[in-house]
Amino acid sequence: MEVTNAKNPFVEDQRQWLISHRDETGMSWADLAKATGIAQGTISQFGSPKGYNGKELPIAEKVERYRQSLAQQANLDAEVPDVPAFFSTDTTDQLERMLGFAQRGHMVAAALEAGCSKTTAAKHYAELFPNVIYVEVRKSASAPNNLLKLILAALGVRGASGGTFDMSQQVCAQLKKMTKPLLVIDEAQHLTEASLEEIRSWNDDIDVGIALFGNIGVLQKLSRYAQLYSRLSLKLQRRCPLPSDVEAMADAWRIANPAIRGELQKICAKLGGLRNGTKALQLAQMIAGAEGQGLNVGHVQSAWQELDVRMVAA
Repeated sequence: MEVTNAKNPFVEDQRQWLISHRDETGMSWADLAKATGIAQGTISQFGSPKGYNGKELPIAEKVERYRQSLAQQANLDAEVPDVPAFFSTDTTDQLERMLGFAQRGHMVAAALEAGCSKTTAAKHYAELFPNVIYVEVRKSASAPNNLLKLILAALGVRGASGGTFDMSQQVCAQLKKMTKPLLVIDEAQHLTEASLEEIRSWNDDIDVGIALFGNIGVLQKLSRYAQLYSRLSLKLQRRCPLPSDVEAMADAWRIANPAIRGELQKICAKLGGLRNGTKALQLAQMIAGAEGQGLNVGHVQSAWQELDVRMVAA
């Protein structure tokens, strides 16, 4: 006798797992539909006691693939060590002092290459202090109108529209409600001249603090606009993290081995800075775990060699 899908042990196993998974996680059928790629109406029927009134085997196979992906992710999470939470470095301390000064109504600019913790410092400062608005600019938001929409969204104004003048007035109105507001624009190298001039006008008109953070070229770009550049009270430029920054990272990872710390200094001195060190340590920990050994300098060197090859290839 042919076994129907309703009695197929494989199908029933996936159904019971799905029901248990939904109960344990509190996920809605809409959430599970997105996660599995199964239509919401179909998966909700499949996960009911009556089952789906159609071919259930293809649905069960998709549920199994989702189940396997969760197991694979759990294994990866167990293998990859957690990156330490925010840790202070000499560079982050300097950047946060700069932001504190800017919040008194000044304009400042920091030009740092990737891996020098400028974004980390800016976000950390925004978490610690009130009236700090952090905005990361994408290239598509470089012109005034899109930039203004992005800033208004960060200020809690959703669906902003209209001309540049009207939206700029809205930004000023929101900022005037705050005591010592600070606007931190990250990836400021993308901004057009018109956007930069609009931002400068806010500092002139309402004394809002402005911090322009970007890559190493942002100060070169700002220097082309004399009226704006002259208003920068503080400037910082750095191509790679300080040796003390790398030491702070090693401390955060609880790395005591001098050979490993020395290797990290070499790795973080390259383009990518502390980001390089973080990736290398994550991969090195995985390699060490797979070999059943404690972390040593050879693991770090092997990890960086693999990562460096991939960066060159990319």
